[in-house]
Amino acid sequence: MRARTIAIRDLSSPDEKAWRDLAVRSVEPNPFYEVDFLVPACRYLRGGKKVVLLVAEDAGSFHACLPLRPFSIPGPLSPPVIASWRHLYAFLGTPLVAPERGVEALTCLLASLRGAGAWPRVVVLELFGDDGPIAAYLRCAAQELGVTVHVHSSGERAILRCQDEKADRLPVSVRRERRGKARQWRRLCADWGEPAVVDRAGDSDSSTRFLAMEGAGWKGKARTALGSRAPDAAFYREVTARFGASGELRLYSLEVGGETLAMQTSFCAGRGLFDWKVAYDERFARYSPGTQLQLRVRDLAQEDGLGWIDTCADIGDDHQVRLTPNRRRIATLVIPGGRRIERQTLTLAVLLVKVRRILSELSIRTLPHKLAESARLISGRFQR
Repeated sequence: MRARTIAIRDLSSPDEKAWRDLAVRSVEPNPFYEVDFLVPACRYLRGGKKVVLLVAEDAGSFHACLPLRPFSIPGPLSPPVIASWRHLYAFLGTPLVAPERGVEALTCLLASLRGAGAWPRVVVLELFGDDGPIAAYLRCAAQELGVTVHVHSSGERAILRCQDEKADRLPVSVRRERRGKARQWRRLCADWGEPAVVDRAGDSDSSTRFLAMEGAGWKGKARTALGSRAPDAAFYREVTARFGASGELRLYSLEVGGETLAMQTSFCAGRGLFDWKVAYDERFARYSPGTQLQLRVRDLAQEDGLGWIDTCADIGDDHQVRLTPNRRRIATLVIPGGRRIERQTLTLAVLLVKVRRILSELSIRTLPHKLAESARLISGRFQR
């Protein structure tokens, strides 16, 4: 098995086919690392043109892949750090890995990431799903290479497992929160009639309607809505068109009396549903329309034969934690180039990666948000 780097903007047809096949075979799904998400991201988003795909392949078949954005300083001045690519609209950084040779594939990728020079690189992996088989493969691969996987920071993200949705299985706190939402739903039905949930993925104007709704709310005022930048809006349109063509898009709409109260853009991947983007009409805010839609989408997911829903929420999002009973662990992992390295050095590597990402995304429209994020940069702590 060998590692190879592919420029995503110059992706060939055989490589695209092998990539799509890997996404289907991957032991854990990640739509944010699929062809139909990453190709538009590289075309439209800041820094995307420099992104490459590192693959572990054998006999024309991909066994693992990870997108990277190399540091732009070439030669001896380049920092000895390499990281997976993360941007504003990707909410999971777990690589795609086929199960049949998972440890071997990640050993191949990790050896390539570290490099073979006198000063092996520090590898930083953000938004890594740290409680599944791929995390286990990664630690076995690191052990084979004689290095250690460090958890720089981690937290829990709310997910919903459909089999745990029976009322008698829900924690008391979740039942209490949902009773409050049920009261809001009854008020909504009394005031407007009972809304219906409609999948608008097949409608030609659904992406335009979503962008307009998001732009009309608080994100539009803060200039953080997708429609606030033409390239970001074009990115959203292409992603939804691609996932729609493959049948993996769900664009749910909560509607009543000719009004659209909320819309939710989601992706199907494996047996899961990933809640990517949500928008709601703020005229109906007193009814919590976004949450009402989310609660009804869980029933549709079960009808689709899906087993779980990833909320794609921020780590520790209080609202989602109160509403959803299950959790998954999301972490920033750091893998040093050698056996002995100070933890302060690993912290510095993570800081460097985060600062570079923030600077690459910085614009007047996102400045307040980025300043707040910058203040939290050094809040991570190493864990045993």
